[in-house]
Amino acid sequence: MPKTGPTENAVILAVDIGTTGMKMGVFRLIDDALEPVSQFSQEYDVNIYNDGLFGDIEQDKWKRAFAAGCKAMADTVGDVDVISLSGTTPGLTAMDENGEALYPAILMLDQRSRKQARHIIDTVGMKSLLETTANMPVAGGCSLASILWIKDNCPEIFNKTYMFGHSNTYIARWLTGVFAIDPSSASLTALYNTVRNDLTWNEDIAAAFGISLRQLPQIIPAYESAGRVGTSLAQQLGFRKEPQVLIGGNDAVLAAYSVGIKEPGDIINVNGTCEITLVCLDKCLASPNYNVRAHVLPGRWLTLHVMNAGGKALDWFRELFCGELSTEQFYDEFLPQAIESRLDRESGVTYVPYLMGSRYSLEPLKAQLSGLTQQTTREEILVAIVRGLCEYQKAHMEEIGNNVPLQDVIHVTGGAANSALIRAKSKWMRDCEYVYDEQSSMKGAAMLGRKYLEEGRRTTR
Repeated sequence: MPKTGPTENAVILAVDIGTTGMKMGVFRLIDDALEPVSQFSQEYDVNIYNDGLFGDIEQDKWKRAFAAGCKAMADTVGDVDVISLSGTTPGLTAMDENGEALYPAILMLDQRSRKQARHIIDTVGMKSLLETTANMPVAGGCSLASILWIKDNCPEIFNKTYMFGHSNTYIARWLTGVFAIDPSSASLTALYNTVRNDLTWNEDIAAAFGISLRQLPQIIPAYESAGRVGTSLAQQLGFRKEPQVLIGGNDAVLAAYSVGIKEPGDIINVNGTCEITLVCLDKCLASPNYNVRAHVLPGRWLTLHVMNAGGKALDWFRELFCGELSTEQFYDEFLPQAIESRLDRESGVTYVPYLMGSRYSLEPLKAQLSGLTQQTTREEILVAIVRGLCEYQKAHMEEIGNNVPLQDVIHVTGGAANSALIRAKSKWMRDCEYVYDEQSSMKGAAMLGRKYLEEGRRTTR
């Protein structure tokens, strides 16, 4: 396949569409190394309502954050050759023929579609689902369940929908006019042949629920382009060129890619709003206890063990119990001191960590604190929360370790991680070496851009 041209000094814009905010970074390719040039981040509000069971976001917030980032980095975005996307998934979006959203993006935090998830299992069968899609359908974490909720509760929206996709589908369509999705994102639709990982939708499952394959975007590898930014939009956003837009992939998978997670048993622990542990596999091992995603690398899969309220649980505690402390005081002083003071002390306080439900249950699980007495301090409660989160991820690694030898290094990433939490993980999650990596989802997207430029990938048009 011919090269696209010289890659030296090529400029890549990496875009991480996160659950609660967007991060963007401009990188220059110099001697095969990605040199950061400028960065931007902007938070946005997520809609949590109906007793916490509904979680969604207006897609226009993604567009506005992207445009704000281009404006803030105007001195560098003009030189961009390639845009590479990292996205929260599912972020299920129903779109019309022009790519306009017909309904807010339904996030993985959402719990509204438990009935539909059960219907999928009852119709297709758990065994068949795991053997083909490699995932148990659950509310929020399964696109098909959210699609069926729209069909059952908003039939006018369903009937108008030209295409269903995820966050990267929506942004790529806005930028290029092309509907596309990648395997790592498609893996949690309950419609993708994840076990085969052959870029095909499962026609039988789609037909069983009245979903036309024409309503599903083309599946392309993460490192391939959906097309170029349109001329008019490129000018509006400040691009002097018309950059190629790589469809990219799921943010957690790209975090794994960025730190070299590629051999069986490699582990990464991602700490953000959610906490996610991923273990690399060389064969697809499905289970109802975790998700499986196709890697961005051929012949590899990644487990995806998600705690919906990871960093969010710590934020919740701070707001409820430590309102007099600033965010910096809480994370830099109070949290480390609490952990150090109680790391080697027994406690009867326990935390069941389902503050924002569970991806792996059809029931609306809720968090629980138990063992409280009049002598219980807020420090002891906080440490119980930390320990509960650690033990949740420990159970996943023990399950995977029965089939795949685990490496003795865990890569840790995400804004919710710090040295105190890493010490707690070493005691309560897994006793091994921990290596901290910063902003890895965005870096992973940039690495896909480098792969595209160096290999001269094709576009879908």
